[in-house]
Amino acid sequence: MNNINKKIFHITLLLIVLFGFNLYAESTYPNTSIAIVDINLILSDSKSAKDATKQFEKIQKSMEVEIEESDKKMLEERNSLIEQQSVIAPEAFEVKAKDYEKKLQNYQVDKQKKLRKLEGVLQKVRNEILNNIKPILEDLSSELGVTVILEKNSVILSANNMDITENVIKKLNKKLPKIKVSLD
Repeated sequence: MNNINKKIFHITLLLIVLFGFNLYAESTYPNTSIAIVDINLILSDSKSAKDATKQFEKIQKSMEVEIEESDKKMLEERNSLIEQQSVIAPEAFEVKAKDYEKKLQNYQVDKQKKLRKLEGVLQKVRNEILNNIKPILEDLSSELGVTVILEKNSVILSANNMDITENVIKKLNKKLPKIKVSLD
């Protein structure tokens, strides 16, 4: 082969390899289209989130009142025990003091359980909203031809028209306008 034929052969071979690789890449990787969604905004501005927040605040206030009353009773019992110290025998006082300490420890454990239960209620509501968002995101991605949806907090910079949060909120408001919030 002469020099020109070698060059043509190599260029043809290179084009075949590049063209073949390009066809392979196009067949295995879809064109990527990205959308952005602000989950925190959805968890605060959707109808279900606002409704759940109102219900949660009522439950929280009720629990705070209950805890304050119980705290007051425990303090009164402690003060009564201190007053009795000078009147009753030391052995009897020690028994009552031990009983009070056990009661106080049990009360503190119960108080912590109630507070954890309250946190669990909040997490349950959040999970219910998130579970309802997923199919909405799947539908929107198909509808808009989006292949990747990123959470807004993890994106440094994006075009405004990439944000689909308002669409998600509208669809979520129709699908899940309210959530029942309870300690049970």
